[in-house]
Amino acid sequence: MSVDSAKAYIERMRSDESFRHQVNACDGEDASWQYLRENGFAFSVNEFKQAQDLIYQEYGITPL
Repeated sequence: MSVDSAKAYIERMRSDESFRHQVNACDGEDASWQYLRENGFAFSVNEFKQAQDLIYQEYGITPL
């Protein structure tokens, strides 16, 4: 698992409408995580939060 994987996931969700639709169409949390693993992503919720912070810094976003 890695922060890099979580960051790549966030970036793909932002840029790939088809991928975003597929993730959102998953039936439940377990199905979503399985789909992400099948597409090469492996990260924990904590690593996702760390990746969010990195992206906020890159784009100069101040979270609410």
